[in-house]
Amino acid sequence: MATDKADGIVFLDAHPGNTVNGLRSLNAAVIKEDNPEKSLSKKLDPFDPKNGFNPTGDSIYSDRFVKHYTDEQSERMNDLIHDALKMRADIAAGKILPTGDDAFIVYRDSARLSDFSTGVWKGTLRPAKLLKNDGTIDASQVVNTVRVSNPGNKETDESFDGAMFLTLTSFLSANSIRSRNSLDEIDWCSSNNSTPCAVGRISVPILVMSMQGHYFIRDGEQIYESSVSADKDFIVVEGATHGLGPCNPCATLHGANYSNARINLFNYIREWATPRF
Repeated sequence: MATDKADGIVFLDAHPGNTVNGLRSLNAAVIKEDNPEKSLSKKLDPFDPKNGFNPTGDSIYSDRFVKHYTDEQSERMNDLIHDALKMRADIAAGKILPTGDDAFIVYRDSARLSDFSTGVWKGTLRPAKLLKNDGTIDASQVVNTVRVSNPGNKETDESFDGAMFLTLTSFLSANSIRSRNSLDEIDWCSSNNSTPCAVGRISVPILVMSMQGHYFIRDGEQIYESSVSADKDFIVVEGATHGLGPCNPCATLHGANYSNARINLFNYIREWATPRF
């Protein structure tokens, strides 16, 4: 069915894609996929206090640990892609079950460092516009997150709830992506589920809005940078959550007022859209 062309697109705390979220959630400590519970590297365990994990607050990982961990996340994902491609080839060759697809399960996929540490993937790399609670805009400095860490994923990662339960087709088409580092060395167009790749083909006006109470701030900046649109804008909403409202735990933590986050967000969209459409 034919649809009308979009006049413009607003990316509200958009993430880089299911593929990248899955990549960054992989527990890099897993050594053997067939024994993910016991075959773990202690020096890469994100839940080990010796590596910087704080079970009751904000974890502080060294730059060296973060680099090693995110490199190994990419290595693990690349290996999983290799395994999935081999399984698909074996199916095509009739070496395993005579089916067009098969289950593909990845255990321990709830270990994203930015969930545990506000120092990981913390904000923009360049000065960016911050839509403040009083409605003014400050574009004088880099914008860092005000999110509250959530160490609770330790239990999730160790359970079945922390696994990817997919088919080969689903994994290879929309849940995997190639990279050399899970944060900043991603082959963006190696998957059909990649926002930075997609915006490289979108020419209509775009507005990218990231929420300061979440961890997609740098991703929003990257989406903006990757866009080829001649009419594009990027702004971060002070104290807003991924659900677009004010982050009360963030306000409590920082002693701040973010009560106008939602109305400021939609007012900004109105002011952006009105002269264009």
